[in-house]
Amino acid sequence: MERPLEVARESGLIAEGAPLLVLLSGGGDSVALLDVALRLGASVSALHVNYGLREGADEDEAFVRDLCAARDVELAVERVQLSEEAGNLQERARDARYALAERLATDDYAAAHTASDQAETVLYRLAVSPGSRALHGMEPRRGRLVRPLLRATRDELRQYLRGRGLDWREDPSN
Repeated sequence: MERPLEVARESGLIAEGAPLLVLLSGGGDSVALLDVALRLGASVSALHVNYGLREGADEDEAFVRDLCAARDVELAVERVQLSEEAGNLQERARDARYALAERLATDDYAAAHTASDQAETVLYRLAVSPGSRALHGMEPRRGRLVRPLLRATRDELRQYLRGRGLDWREDPSN
């Protein structure tokens, strides 16, 4: 049950007392990341981006607001309207979220990518552009972006959340 905490500790990407902006959607992965970062003693703040793209987006925002208030975590909420241009909507959302994090973070900012996400990324890249570059996947650190849970699976994070008695929101589009 404690594997996500151990994985994050071993990553060295969350330092006690250091500022860390957690990208917090309200989903299980990001709620686990928030809890782990707090337990490891980081000076945690959070960013929630509400794109308003699906039913339940406002409820996700309310959940995150309540979660951060209960944990005494400073929260920035940004409402972003994505352009309707052709292309990958998920990529545009990610780019907007990272741009906001770059602007708001005083130091590193953390995404809750897991080993499960890593596998999906590698498979996607292999399908789109086969070659050795596709096998590299996501790095634990890219500039100020850190991924301290990259060696834990989504299932391990759900076990962790249940063991800690933590609630989360499910995104049916994810």
